[in-house]
Amino acid sequence: MIFRRRNRVGKAGLLIPYPSRNILRRSRPRSVRRVWRVPALALHLLIAFPLSWWYYGRGRGVNPRALRVFRWWCGLALRILGIRLRVAGGIPKNAAVMIAGNHVSYLDILALAALYPGQFVAKKEMQEWPLFGRLARRLGTFFIDRGDARASQRVLKDAAEVLRAGRILVIFPEGTTSDGNSVGEFFAAPFETAVAAASPVVPVTLRYEDILRPGHADRSCPFVGEDTLAGHLWRLTASAPLTLRVEFGPPLAPSLGRRELARESHRTIVETLRRMEEGAPVTYLDPTRHRLRDAWEAWRHRSQSR
Repeated sequence: MIFRRRNRVGKAGLLIPYPSRNILRRSRPRSVRRVWRVPALALHLLIAFPLSWWYYGRGRGVNPRALRVFRWWCGLALRILGIRLRVAGGIPKNAAVMIAGNHVSYLDILALAALYPGQFVAKKEMQEWPLFGRLARRLGTFFIDRGDARASQRVLKDAAEVLRAGRILVIFPEGTTSDGNSVGEFFAAPFETAVAAASPVVPVTLRYEDILRPGHADRSCPFVGEDTLAGHLWRLTASAPLTLRVEFGPPLAPSLGRRELARESHRTIVETLRRMEEGAPVTYLDPTRHRLRDAWEAWRHRSQSR
């Protein structure tokens, strides 16, 4: 399930419904959220493994039906964790493109798969993650050993077949995660995959924000430093609902070459992050307002001004 709403645009900017009327639910991290989030997430993970085996583990390979199931699973996982997507832009339907994004957390994978399911290129260390590593392998993830250049080239060459087959390939060219406020240097090598397959590259910017304060980065989602998977998930299960802003940039032609593709993708994402940081033109609608009362007050105001 993708969390989109039809919103109105007013003079103050984008008008969207207030996240919740329950102040306790949206104020700050609270352990009480773990009462339902932990068992719900555990059950959701258990569902993932028989589904991944049924669609991927029997030699069928990746197929559209499997991608739709993966999309549903990722969207529901985000909902359990209280993460709402706010999306700008997109990619053409059924387009074979490489998506290149800044990397903040493993949650980036869930978000992009919930929007445009495809196959991912990840670091080799992810294979050792409990549960998630095995699930990633079954979902056709390509793992790169950054310490072995030749092996990485072979993996990227295999990944080009995904684009040639008309599917989506997702990369995080920083090679590591950041705090969401800055973007590390992009490696050019992964972009050779798009050049070899003659597929366009679509830069995508991801930023986790406080749901009540657009433009203010969330501190609980970045997976950096000494964070462990278990510790990070435990922190998220208590966190308040938040917004993940996802903005897709214009596609870049593969004829630019891998180095220019890396530079242009990096520049686009940095500029988009800067624009997001300056503050989003968002005004939350007050849920306590009532249409009849507003109409009555407007009529009284007009009557008094005559």
